[in-house]
Amino acid sequence: MISALIVGELVTEPTARTTSKGASYVTANMRVPAGAEALFVGVAAFERTAGERLLRLHEGASLAAAGTLEATEWEKDGETRKGWRLTATEILSHYAARRRRDAEGEE
Repeated sequence: MISALIVGELVTEPTARTTSKGASYVTANMRVPAGAEALFVGVAAFERTAGERLLRLHEGASLAAAGTLEATEWEKDGETRKGWRLTATEILSHYAARRRRDAEGEE
């Protein structure tokens, strides 16, 4: 696993979910620029604050997400596919970052 900070935009609406044991979490997918290409990263936020912040955003929103990044692999139609999953411990939108900077400047 890799500790990571990724910046990109949401390509799906965040969705609140519940584990089989009753714990709440939020999922979404991000498009992250990677040179001339882009990576698509599935994001899951299990921590309350990160989940609440993610739920305030909508498809197309720019954001930064920090947490643990893992390579994933699965099969679809007999073909092996690879991807990325980030278990986010922190979510920050550009709007929230600007608000935070503005508030710090007022002190």
